[in-house]
Amino acid sequence: MEVYTVNNNVLTEGKTKLIQKGNKPYTVKIVAKDFLTGGDAARKEEITDIGIQKTKQASNVFKMLEFNNISTSFIELISPNTMLCDECEMLPLEFVVRRYAWGSFLLRNNQYKKDIQNPHRFNKPVWEIFHKHSAVMPPHVNEPMQMEENKARDKFLKDGEWALGVYTDPYIKIGDQWELYSAKDPIAGKSLMSTPSLLNAEELNKAVNNIIVPSFEALENNWMKISTVDGPVHLVDIKFELGFRTKDKVLVLSDVVDNDSWRIWPGGRPDKQLDKQSFREGENLSNVSNKYQLVTELTNQFKGI
Repeated sequence: MEVYTVNNNVLTEGKTKLIQKGNKPYTVKIVAKDFLTGGDAARKEEITDIGIQKTKQASNVFKMLEFNNISTSFIELISPNTMLCDECEMLPLEFVVRRYAWGSFLLRNNQYKKDIQNPHRFNKPVWEIFHKHSAVMPPHVNEPMQMEENKARDKFLKDGEWALGVYTDPYIKIGDQWELYSAKDPIAGKSLMSTPSLLNAEELNKAVNNIIVPSFEALENNWMKISTVDGPVHLVDIKFELGFRTKDKVLVLSDVVDNDSWRIWPGGRPDKQLDKQSFREGENLSNVSNKYQLVTELTNQFKGI
């Protein structure tokens, strides 16, 4: 597991943020950088003050979730681009909750078709889990193995392209043991490899039913109450990360939740997207920046902040 802990001389640095030692025991500072990345970090662009926008969005989200009695690692906003949070032992997992069949879900579940005019909407939120450690297959290695995200990026990402046989953010099929599959192909046949279970049944139940699904529903409810010129904002899907707080070993929603984390469609229209997907699809960076500023203003309307 990744531990967001530092000493006086070392920082933990991600693609879009820095983790620094907090000024209180068992705390860290999450500092947002002015970068957006896409395509599993194959693309990276600097955008002025985007870190400030994302930090305010995350602060608004966490305050609203705490208002809804959902435990998070957030403590307080201490500067425009910095949050003070509980130190956590982070799970190298991404928990995704979906209201619509969209994005990579369609690649893994080809019984659903992409329909821009009438995208399939689930009656109940659908959840999935992905591993943040890449699956690396022969001939790169003798036996299938997992590799930490940064190491895999340094070794197998060249000129914006991932090497064949390297599967980033593989999908986890939960069973007696966890099996990894490509996140971009139908889930069928033999898995890429097995991986150790990082949560027992009780922990997984809490993660799903006490944290990620209630968090999705609280966010969905808040977004639907926000009106735009195109109509209420539909929360399509969202990515969460969880960790065990160092001080008490309690599992909580951690890391950040911002405009990089979700898909949001005003009026339920994919062509009106306000989220990071615009950046992934190559939209003008000025337009992307304007969308992030608008999302910040909209999240200021969340209840409980």
